Amino acid sequence: MAVLMLVVVAAIALAVSPAQAAETFITLCYHDVPEVPVEKDDISRKDFVNQIEYLRTHGFAFVSPQDILAASRGAKRLPEKAVLITFDDAYESFYRLVYPVLRLYDIPAVLSVVTSWIDSPETSAYKTKRFMSWQQIREVADSGLVTVASHSARLHRMLQVNPVGNIEPAPAAFLYLPESGRYETEAEFRARIREDLAASIDALTARLGKKPAILTWPYGSYNEIGIEEAKKLGFEMLLTLDEGYSQAGRLDRVNRYYMEAHLDWLESFKASMARGMREGFRIRGVQVDLDPVVNRDSMEESNRNLGLLLDRLVRMGVNTVFLQGFSDAGATGNVKSVYFANSALPVDLDFLGHAVNRIRSRGMKVFVWMPALAYELPDPALNEALKVRQWKGDGPEVTSSWYRRLSPFDPRSLEAVQRIFADLAAHVQFDGILLQDDAYLAETEDFHPAAVEAFRKRWGVSPDPQVLKADRDLGAKWTAFKTEALDRYIDGIVRTVRTYRPGAAIARNLYSSVVTNPEAQTWFAQDLARSLAAYDYTVVMAYAAMEGKEDSRTWYRELFRAAGGRESAPRVIYKLQAYDWKREAWLGDGALKDEITFLLALGAQHVAYYPDNVYRNKPDADTVASILSAKDEVKRREEPPEIAPEGAVERLFRKLFSPNP
Repeated sequence: MAVLMLVVVAAIALAVSPAQAAETFITLCYHDVPEVPVEKDDISRKDFVNQIEYLRTHGFAFVSPQDILAASRGAKRLPEKAVLITFDDAYESFYRLVYPVLRLYDIPAVLSVVTSWIDSPETSAYKTKRFMSWQQIREVADSGLVTVASHSARLHRMLQVNPVGNIEPAPAAFLYLPESGRYETEAEFRARIREDLAASIDALTARLGKKPAILTWPYGSYNEIGIEEAKKLGFEMLLTLDEGYSQAGRLDRVNRYYMEAHLDWLESFKASMARGMREGFRIRGVQVDLDPVVNRDSMEESNRNLGLLLDRLVRMGVNTVFLQGFSDAGATGNVKSVYFANSALPVDLDFLGHAVNRIRSRGMKVFVWMPALAYELPDPALNEALKVRQWKGDGPEVTSSWYRRLSPFDPRSLEAVQRIFADLAAHVQFDGILLQDDAYLAETEDFHPAAVEAFRKRWGVSPDPQVLKADRDLGAKWTAFKTEALDRYIDGIVRTVRTYRPGAAIARNLYSSVVTNPEAQTWFAQDLARSLAAYDYTVVMAYAAMEGKEDSRTWYRELFRAAGGRESAPRVIYKLQAYDWKREAWLGDGALKDEITFLLALGAQHVAYYPDNVYRNKPDADTVASILSAKDEVKRREEPPEIAPEGAVERLFRKLFSPNP
């Protein structure tokens, strides 16, 4: 155990340098602390004291919200290894066990109160729990050691978010209103959040004599709109459940480490520290077409098909699903309709939110797979006016490419697509977005009038194809110009998504030739280095058969090296093909397994495959599970290790709770 402790301290020293200490701190999120844990986020009183003892004896410094607020204003510096501890929901165990420990060691803490639960415990989401009384809350608040935060008035609940009846956390969900058959508007959402938070402020101020400065989002669920409303009401610190160290310079998003029961806490905490308090998540994924699942005329049949898909996903043990959000039954690649309510395109069936909810309820993460540019807008004149132009013959004309994309140079393109993504993010509770491989511009594209004019303004010359070929430097500028335009366009989509889903991960498809061939940027206006820097994940389409690579292992080795090898591995997803589109045949199950195994052996961290067929069991679910199953990655122990010095916990209990210590 002594050796293990030294390893922990070393990991912490590497993770938090003295230069970071003034602005970085760790926030721990506790819930109930009973004698015997019942829920997964319960911590037994023995484990809680063990954890406090460990932090005390290994150089951590407990800080208060006031210390952090002062640091955010530059009035003081936080100590190295600063820790803020927080307790959600105001369970009775906080008063009976936690508060005495805090007083004994002079440890500050945050107590987050759902005001309606204190007034009416029967309205709580947790019927078996016992809550503090207002008198007890007032006592701990008056101690000067405990800062009481708002945990909302009534937002700590799940509400209906789609016609099917799925429920999601109230603080960030745009509700579905079945009585009127519509979704909540942004104005209604703002009013609901504002009125609830104002009610919680009024209740806490009236009971405790002080207005709360801290808001703890219920379920850690929030969006930019909610943040705006909270700031208007005067909240200075907003607590989330996002991963990572907290930053004193960004108190509107305080990340917290979620404490759970039955985990090997020491090992888990050590590993998380080494990762910067982020989840050690390795994607084992599948990209799934929703078209074969959805019957546009029957929600009942669509649900039955979804059930088959869910059973298959669970059987395979994958932890990530890249799920089609648009309708493309004809496989044209150009999207005219989608599977979610929106104001820009027709809706075949409002089914995506339900499908995502059901998949996530099985413990998998869901990225919604969407085009960036390949949309067919309902207005025919506008649609054609916005299309990418290719130079053909003596002049530009609408592209004849497989993807009839909107030009990223015309601002109306982004305006239209932002509406699509805004509605998607407001109405579907996803974990991330996968941007399709349509975000490219070929060498003979984009001669859209807006692009030509923008290039002329920047470089003083029109991008005439003959001039571009003759002038290598100008040709390089034209390629960079298009690459930057695509990146700016996608950044606009990302900003829109993160208004409603701040924690959403962004993944972008890149063609493999962009990775392996330096000349490919000219062909596609895509750049690997820019993609790695800009997005959470770059998805490399590692389609060996499509690329005609008979010696796939040599090619995978070259691809892995060109993508940055192990250094870039945390940010690269290698997506393999399970179907040979040229031969119109499924690849052998053993071959797919061997190729995934080979990439993992090279050092790939994230792997996925496409396509998948739930009805034909292609590829074979058991074969996939043998290599992609993530079920065994979380290791648990019945008894966490003893962290405090031998006998310390028992002596502390006698000191605090024995009538005759």
